[in-house]
Amino acid sequence: MPGKWFKRLLLSYLPIFVLVIFSLSILFFVIVNKVSREEAKQANQVFMEQVLVQLDRTLELISQQIMKESNSNNGLKDYYFKPSLDTFGSLVVPSEKLREFVGGLPLIDSIYLYRTADEMVLSTNSLMPLSQFGDQAFARTVLKNGAPPKWLPVRAYREFADQSPVNVVTLVRNVPLLGGEKGFLVVNVGVDKIAKYVMEMSSSKFSYIQLEDQNGAFLLNTSDTRMRSEINSAVSSYTGWVIHSGLHDGGLFYVFSHIHWIWLGVAAGLVILGAVWLIVVTRRNYRPVEMIVDQIRQFAVQRTQLLAASSGQDEFRFIETALSRLIEQSNEYDQQFREDLLYRRQYFFQEAITGSRVITAEDWNGELNGLTPAGDKRRLFVAVIEIDKYQEFQNQYNQRDQSLLKFVVKSVVSEMAEKHDLAVWAEWIGNERLGVLFGTSVEEETSLQVLKKLGEELIGWVEANLHFSVTSGFGSGVEEVGEIPLSYEDAINALKYKTVLGGSGTFLYAEMKTQSVHTIYDNLEVIRKLSSCFKQNNEEWEAIFREVFMNLRNNLSSKEEIVIAANYLCYHLNQSLKEMAQEYRGLWESEIHPQMMAAVENFETLDELEERYAELLSQAFRHLSRMREKRSGHTLIKDIKTYIENHYDDPNLSLQMISDHFQLNTKYVSQLFKDEMGEKFVDYLAHLRIRHAKDLLKETKAPVQDIAMKVGYTHSLSFIRMFKKVMNVTPGDYRKQNTLARGQE
Repeated sequence: MPGKWFKRLLLSYLPIFVLVIFSLSILFFVIVNKVSREEAKQANQVFMEQVLVQLDRTLELISQQIMKESNSNNGLKDYYFKPSLDTFGSLVVPSEKLREFVGGLPLIDSIYLYRTADEMVLSTNSLMPLSQFGDQAFARTVLKNGAPPKWLPVRAYREFADQSPVNVVTLVRNVPLLGGEKGFLVVNVGVDKIAKYVMEMSSSKFSYIQLEDQNGAFLLNTSDTRMRSEINSAVSSYTGWVIHSGLHDGGLFYVFSHIHWIWLGVAAGLVILGAVWLIVVTRRNYRPVEMIVDQIRQFAVQRTQLLAASSGQDEFRFIETALSRLIEQSNEYDQQFREDLLYRRQYFFQEAITGSRVITAEDWNGELNGLTPAGDKRRLFVAVIEIDKYQEFQNQYNQRDQSLLKFVVKSVVSEMAEKHDLAVWAEWIGNERLGVLFGTSVEEETSLQVLKKLGEELIGWVEANLHFSVTSGFGSGVEEVGEIPLSYEDAINALKYKTVLGGSGTFLYAEMKTQSVHTIYDNLEVIRKLSSCFKQNNEEWEAIFREVFMNLRNNLSSKEEIVIAANYLCYHLNQSLKEMAQEYRGLWESEIHPQMMAAVENFETLDELEERYAELLSQAFRHLSRMREKRSGHTLIKDIKTYIENHYDDPNLSLQMISDHFQLNTKYVSQLFKDEMGEKFVDYLAHLRIRHAKDLLKETKAPVQDIAMKVGYTHSLSFIRMFKKVMNVTPGDYRKQNTLARGQE
């Protein structure tokens, strides 16, 4: 049975190999486990002490803040010392101060003031007599025994009688601090907030932390019903609380930790067992080999006797026949290898056009050259023919049909080339690209026209007979074999114009390179303007959007330049909308922006990208408009924008001036402006003034000082600094650049 001996050897030695490896793994794991446990213990000790220090510091901070506020805060002192003179000052202000205090220290659950004069309790939520207060039992205990100097153990607290109690730790301070005759102040820190605070510093599922107060009540207990091993514990010198920390028991870690000596013995025993097993199995498996060797020896002796009897003719003839058969088979394989030139020619073709290796004249004239003979060809051209929308092509046809269609395209190219008296060599150099090498003896200009006509004929034939389209890029003509890669690079560069000019076309690099190509940075200022209009709900954004893509189209931008512009547009829009209120950003962040980024990755032509972006941005703009109309400040912000547009040239225009005009609070106007416009008032005003200044610099010859006055700047230096900050260039240089650009046009 084939493979029986192999399976026997495999099943004999593989278990030994696994057994020994398993034993060594146990030894390694036990050693590493012991080292890791010691390291874990030290790390756990440092972490536990750090947690305790942080907790003590936080509670000390709360205590210090209480002492500071009760002694120096007039708002709190008025509640005790001026209870009847000013209701606002003695009740409203203290209540506000309490809320500010709670908001500033996240661990605080509640805080209240008790006033001895009338037995009234003021909290962040209410003012009530002590007899109606939910925590009156604790308050009366404080009145009876005095304010404790330290943090109290865990207790239940509720503000109203019908509330569910919550566990807190409490700190009490007399008012005034030394006497306490006016009352006292009570701060409650939530046990759940302490637990959350500690858990934020440790979320390991392998370790646990327990925190107990002075009486042993749990403030935090992260251990479950599983067994656990305590490693460290410590006591706070400030609160008297005790913290315990350790590791959860269970799993391999626990098993190896507690019985590692047993595992060491098991591993050693397995290694010894494996060695004995290896010796026995080797001995057993060697017996058949030994028997074969003995048989060969016996056969050799017998054949020697036969050779002596028959002069050795039979054995030599047998060897000669075997060698002849071997040589014959080798020659057949070698001949078959030499005849198989298809793949070698394809590889040679790719090397020739890409320049991956130097092709000598001898190589070029050898048998691997697939260029069809057609007279004396002194000029060579490389073309790259690409299947349009290749992803759709793959989805529409199976692998067999794809190969057949590619063969058809390659054959049609060869037939058309022969019709135009062109030597041709075509090979597929990629999944969607066919590389073609043309040879001709006429001048380059005439040859290019012939090639262009061939490309157009190919497009027409494919569209008429197949259900897809192709785009062709033709490189410049070369006369030397070593220059073929240059023509290939030109063909690839010509094909890049497919993105901006659309598919199903024929592009000659000689024609493309003469077109006026501008840098992508010409569009950056227009994109920034588009982002500003979009953010400010200005419907002019759509015209500016069309201008961006028109510039890309007119400049014959490459796909790389289009991707840069699209990413820059996405970036600026995203940055602009981030500055707006959250309700405006929901649809943008969850749907629009991700889809725009995906469109950049998948587009093939500029028209596709423009159509997709226009659809997404229109959807986002409509959403922003609806959200603005729902907000109460939408009409108001439109009036404010109109007012700014009419008074931007007033040097005194400010947020205060607008607030006075509309009789609104300055902070409210500032926040409303930022939420609705996505930028601060000062930034909006600066950009508005600079925009008008740019128009004056381009359309007039007025001095910079006069232009500064016309747009609301009393000092020309301030205007110049702001202009340079916004435009990255001074007003004078901007005017020079604009004048130079007009002159070039």
